[in-house]
Parts: sequence; C-alpha cells; structure tokens
Amino acid sequence: MKTVCLLPFAFAARASAFVPTPTNHLPKFAVTKANSLRSHHDTKSLTLFAETGANPLQSLLGGLFKPKEVEAVEPEKPKIPDFVADPSYDLAIGFAIYGLFFLIALQGSVFGVVFGGLNILFASFLVVQTSRLRFFFDETCFELKEVDVTNSLVGSGENVVVGGANRWTYDSFVNWDFFPSVDLPILVYFKETQTPEDLWNEGPGQLDKVGGGQVHFFPAISNCKQLEEQFKIRGCSKVED
Repeated sequence: MKTVCLLPFAFAARASAFVPTPTNHLPKFAVTKANSLRSHHDTKSLTLFAETGANPLQSLLGGLFKPKEVEAVEPEKPKIPDFVADPSYDLAIGFAIYGLFFLIALQGSVFGVVFGGLNILFASFLVVQTSRLRFFFDETCFELKEVDVTNSLVGSGENVVVGGANRWTYDSFVNWDFFPSVDLPILVYFKETQTPEDLWNEGPGQLDKVGGGQVHFFPAISNCKQLEEQFKIRGCSKVED
C-alpha cells in the first residue's frame, strides 16, 4: 500500500522533467534582429550627424532653451554739429552807400541832409549789431547770441517784444523766409509757436495771423545762404509759395 501511494509522486517528478523551464531570454533569432535594428538606428543617427552636423542632444536642449530674439535697433541718425552763421556787413554797407548818395545828390538841401544822414546813422547801428550778434544753431534750437569782450558767445537776454529767451526749438517753426529774397536780403523772417498764444498778436505778430504763431524779423546781418541751409537741414517747417 505504501508503494502504491508513492507512485503518483514519482510519476509527477518524471513528468516535470519534460516541462520546459521558463526563461526571460528572447530566442536567438529575435535577439539578433533587435541588435540589427539598434545598429541600423545608431548608424543612421551618426550618418545624419555627419551630414548635417545636427546633434540630437543639442537639438533637444536648443528646443528647450531657445535664445531670446533681439529686437532690431535702428541706427542713430548722425548728429549735426553746432553751427554759427558768419556775420555779414553787406546790409550796413548798402545803407551807408544809400545815405551818401542822397547827401551828394541833394547837397545843400534839407531833405538830402536828413534822409542821407538817417541812412548813414542806421548803417552805423547795423555795423554795431553785426559785430556783436550771431545766429547760432545747436542740436535742438535756433538762438540769437551775443559776442562778449572775450569773443565768446553768450545769451542775448530777453526778447524785447514778447519776453523770454531769444531761443526757439526747430519743431516750433511754422514758416521762415528772407525779404525781399535770399540773394538780396534785408530782413530775416520766421514764425514759431513756442511763444505763448496770448502773445502772438504782440509786435509784428499782427502782420501775419495766418496759421497762428509769433512772427519775428531780424535785419540780415548774417550770411543768409548759411541760414537758409541750416533751416533746411534741421527740419524747420516752411510754407511753400
């Protein structure tokens, strides 16, 4: 009876010898194919890197840390240097000749003496003004300056008509011109809106109310060709005829 009871265990032990042992390894042909695919992928990656220089890791990092785009900055416009217009004694000489003409032509007459004398007196005044005043252009403003005893340029004080400094920004200009012309100038004219509006009718402002602004006149005691050039290159507005 004991022998019969042991037979089932012995049969089970012999049967287990024919059951394949479980394994986690792939069949040899599957391992070979996997290695072949891996090798092909590595070769393809190396070939791509060699042809394009693209590093997969670098591309990944580059995608994560993209450099900030730098905004394009327009180059600054070249600065126009400060400029002092040359003095011109042409107007003073012209009035002196005019006065002498009447003194000589109407010699002995009261009219000749008075009219000729007044022109010569005015010519003398223009000589003084021409020697001491300068038209000055800096980066932002047009200014009337004085020449001091050391031959340096200083402020010319307050405007005798509307007060304030004789200094006006270029963007406040609404018009400028020369009378009767830039080739034969007697007066320099310009109009600006920098002066407070309640003063626009003071002095010569009553002569030109078109478009608004304060009118200024100066005797042409400076090189008007240079003044015209500076008004243009510094963007001073002008009403075209």
